[in-house]
Amino acid sequence: MKNRMVVITGLSGNIGRILYGGLKDKWDIAGIDIKESRELPIRILDIIDYNSIANAFEGVYGVIHLAANANAGGDWKKIVGPNIIGTQNVFRASQESGVKKIIFASSNHVTGLYEKEEPYRSIVTGQYKDLNPADIPQIDHTMPVRPDGYYGVSKVFGETLGRYYSEEFGIQVFCIRIGTVSRNDRPFDVRQYATLFMHADLIKLVETCLENETVKFGIFYGVSSNTWKFWDTGHIKDCLGWQPEENAEKFRS
Repeated sequence: MKNRMVVITGLSGNIGRILYGGLKDKWDIAGIDIKESRELPIRILDIIDYNSIANAFEGVYGVIHLAANANAGGDWKKIVGPNIIGTQNVFRASQESGVKKIIFASSNHVTGLYEKEEPYRSIVTGQYKDLNPADIPQIDHTMPVRPDGYYGVSKVFGETLGRYYSEEFGIQVFCIRIGTVSRNDRPFDVRQYATLFMHADLIKLVETCLENETVKFGIFYGVSSNTWKFWDTGHIKDCLGWQPEENAEKFRS
């Protein structure tokens, strides 16, 4: 909605650019990042430094928090700054500035260790024999978190922080456990036939969260309606009245 400002942290990244392209005609979009961009409306600020971003969200309706060290196998020393301290700084500055809602970019790596077990192990390696897509148990938001590295651990922290800010301060918080978002919008390995989150679905889910006025706190899996998906999307429909529509299977040769 024009005249409602939305700030995207980490705007210069892959997902930030996709969302900017998909949302800019309906919302006033601004970004903060540590990288300059000639074609994007970015302020150069570092989320690790609270004083740097303390006033970055004044007059802002919603924040889409993408900025992070996105290395799924990253070591703790490189993760803790942007993903723990930086995330807390963004939530704190948003709350103190009167932001109404935060969309937090969580990750499928929050439950990544399920993929070491069947049937998920077979699915991500393309071993579909004796498997029926309709019978795959869907991993959902109610199941125990099982992060597969410090990156996943940092996203568990972000979700928990989001619940705190929602319940304590009344901010609407939407945590999206994002699957695979590729630059060319198609799978590049066999796992991604299950995990791909296509651009149209990504944009629509974020837009739906921005427009929603009833959900106080929610955790949703960001994945397209892929034939071999194993993350639940029914919770999106239950809470937001919409479900992903794309299917990576159309790229299967």
